[in-house]
Amino acid sequence: MAQPDTFGRYRVIRHLGSGAFATVWLAHDDRLDTPVAIKVLAENWARRMDVHQRFMEEARILRQTDSNWLVRVHDLDVLPDERPYMVMTYADQGSVADLVAKGPLPLDEALRLLTEIGQGVTVLHRHGTIHRDIKPSNVLLQSSPVGQRVLVADLGFAKSIDQASAFTAAAGTPGYMSPEQSVPGGDIDVRADVYSLGAVAYELITGRPPPAPPVRTPPGRIRPGLPPALDELIMSALSADRVNRPADAQAFTDRVRAIRMTPGLPTSVPWWMRHRPKWVRAVAAGAAAATLLFTSGAAALPGLRFIDVRDGSGTFAAAVPHAWARQQHLNGWEPRELGMLGGKQAGILVATDIGRWRDDGDPSYGVFAGVLPPREEERAGLDDVVDSVPCPGEPVRRRVDDGRWTGEVGEWPGCPAGFGAAVLHAEDGGGSLYLEVRQPDGRPGVIDQVIAGTRLLR
Repeated sequence: MAQPDTFGRYRVIRHLGSGAFATVWLAHDDRLDTPVAIKVLAENWARRMDVHQRFMEEARILRQTDSNWLVRVHDLDVLPDERPYMVMTYADQGSVADLVAKGPLPLDEALRLLTEIGQGVTVLHRHGTIHRDIKPSNVLLQSSPVGQRVLVADLGFAKSIDQASAFTAAAGTPGYMSPEQSVPGGDIDVRADVYSLGAVAYELITGRPPPAPPVRTPPGRIRPGLPPALDELIMSALSADRVNRPADAQAFTDRVRAIRMTPGLPTSVPWWMRHRPKWVRAVAAGAAAATLLFTSGAAALPGLRFIDVRDGSGTFAAAVPHAWARQQHLNGWEPRELGMLGGKQAGILVATDIGRWRDDGDPSYGVFAGVLPPREEERAGLDDVVDSVPCPGEPVRRRVDDGRWTGEVGEWPGCPAGFGAAVLHAEDGGGSLYLEVRQPDGRPGVIDQVIAGTRLLR
């Protein structure tokens, strides 16, 4: 619809967004001198009485609950063409979806958001309402004198708990809705919202929604260092069997709050997640970031052409298969995330999809190499340094001594992620490296070729 001048006494400023059933406008209440958001039913749904009634029911629920954790409805009226509109709280800081799109969040901030979202859903449950469409874009953010406020919004699919057994149509957003919501006529209860809270938690922690149910990869595999209790909580909330989920939003939120208060909670975002917006896309052969590396070793691996990738500081270069170098992070790593002493060191991560680097269910191909801190390099062995292993069992171990490097290699046979790792010490005493290689097809000799082509530059 074209931008109107007013809705009743509310002066329209600009369009904020449109959904399947409604359009939202930013307006100003000149009488109270305050901005408001106005949600109006879309023209193509004006004569659908079921949609009309759902819109009106959303307004009633929000007005009746009148909570600090939910968007408030201040007014409800009807246009001359009989389309209803509601006047609501204006969330001036966008949505949680906007926040996640900017990059991964520090753990404390993610848990703070999750606690407040859970409080909003708890209010709904106490009101006798199931939301049915909890997702990051339906959680708004508003500035306030005491800081950012979370507001659960968009109750277009909300239904009374008392009517749960009578739901006839599937409702929700794929990726966030529980398995039972995808079945028309399915019997659902508040644990459907608990599943959605688990999905939102997964995305806040890892930066991406969980895979389709059944979810098998815990967030701690994607973001190492999470408290085991958080992994357990999120995976239980995402259980395909609702019997295994927390009983309701209150139970889920109480556990999140307790985890947030755990002493020693890690605060930093892992280095490879933190710099995701700055990933360097693979460039053509011969460009500065990657030059072709022709060696006799490369010829021993038919179908793989290796390139030379240098870290951003010029400390070392590593040989990686050209086909894997679609995305590159060349600006260092944080050994402290593995419990080591020392600050940021030279490091690279090159992969077909860095976002799936720790996704054991659908892993990427890639190579990580990082310089070990000086205080760690002398004592470091494979067991001291190796990061989160995607497979159980002991690795096949062997020594390296090729005239340039000494150290140890470990490979996990039969691992779907094709995981191998190495700790390498320069023969001339110039430094040490930690190396990871992931290759789902498990081609033999790749890790040896990477080691053979890796060298310190200074």
